[in-house]
Amino acid sequence: MAGIFDRFKHFPKAAPYIVVTETAERFSYYGMRAILPTFLIIQFFNPTHNPALQLGAEAHSNSVCHLFNALVYLLSIVGGLLADYLLGRYWTILCLAVVYCLGHLFLALFDTNYTLFLTGLMLICIGAGGVKPNVSVMVGDQFENQSDANIAKLYDIFYFGINLGAFFSMLITPILVHSRYGAPLAFGVPGILMFIALVIFIMGTKKYKIKMPKDTRREDSTPFWEQLKSVWKVLVVFAFIPVYWALYDQNGSEWVIQAGSMDLNFLGITWLQEQIQVVNAVLILVMIPLFSFGIYPLLESVGIKVTALRKIGWGLTTLVITFCLVSWIQMQIDAHIKLNIAWQILAYILLTVSEILVSITGLEYAFSQAPKSMKSTIMAIFFLTVFVGNIFVSYVNNSIEGHGFFSQFTGASYFWLFTGIMAANTVLYYAAIYGLKIRDTETHG
Repeated sequence: MAGIFDRFKHFPKAAPYIVVTETAERFSYYGMRAILPTFLIIQFFNPTHNPALQLGAEAHSNSVCHLFNALVYLLSIVGGLLADYLLGRYWTILCLAVVYCLGHLFLALFDTNYTLFLTGLMLICIGAGGVKPNVSVMVGDQFENQSDANIAKLYDIFYFGINLGAFFSMLITPILVHSRYGAPLAFGVPGILMFIALVIFIMGTKKYKIKMPKDTRREDSTPFWEQLKSVWKVLVVFAFIPVYWALYDQNGSEWVIQAGSMDLNFLGITWLQEQIQVVNAVLILVMIPLFSFGIYPLLESVGIKVTALRKIGWGLTTLVITFCLVSWIQMQIDAHIKLNIAWQILAYILLTVSEILVSITGLEYAFSQAPKSMKSTIMAIFFLTVFVGNIFVSYVNNSIEGHGFFSQFTGASYFWLFTGIMAANTVLYYAAIYGLKIRDTETHG
């Protein structure tokens, strides 16, 4: 154990402020997201609980949730460009975090006014779009040597912090929304955590290595078009990530609704359907050190190189298996068989493995492969893959609600549709990586 902790003493002094800022910010984001799908149905889309309207209400809610998630990541491109070419990462985070806080305030104050509630969601999209790509890059910015092996380890801790915040938020906010104070309190608490995140970020100001666009351009004098040519292989890899997010992000919407049709009694506790999402955060907290200090070194010891592109490929494959299970669960529900929620928890275990292999690796890969003056932009492009995936799912749900082409894919066939798309995407990923001889990097240690 001493050897493990010895690695952490080499982290920059600014690192704790960035990690804790992200932990509080992710509490605010995931806390709000945890209750959003069911809240929209109950408050706005089917407040009378009319069974005839339920399917359309669920599709409408799924569409809004995926569109919201998509816009967060689309606007991360704006946040990345602002940081790389105008304000720098520090000032972009600081300014847009204020907008983020304002968005949470709107949700808490206007929980009965759909137009103003959507305004709050839009403000959160703008704020999160500015914060997300830049906080991620600031993690690596704090190192003097951009090839330092500890960067990958700090990204593991950073991701651990994300899921620590997600764990507590997804456990607490579903309880708050069902309390006597209801939605104002449930949406207000995440807003308070976002304000705390802003305060913590400001507290670390004197310890940050703050880079302005002119500084990074001075360090990297490569012409812009040459920089683009140098990252084309990264963009090829990223081209296969949108489908991953199209499936992954269904755990915050479609899976929540699916859980409502299952036996929620597990470990002697009857859980709220929104709380099941907390399983992912718990598993991340356990599996990050398990993979970093156990599985990856074990694979290396038997001669299997653990590289970024291999991990992404393994993660895509794992998600195909995950959705085979989710599709089977829905088949049982469609047949009026009430399965225990333990089956969906098994799906969460597989989902979490895929997340560690794809999402964490993608963050570190985006940072390590980007030119110095384009790091926020490349990180934002990685997040743009989330936008594309969620836009597609939103389109499918809009089609279902409007009785369009995808209306034939309901129940289990909905999940089988995405399983097939993911399987095809995975095959194409391997074909592109080997066919184009994409550069790989070792990421262990």
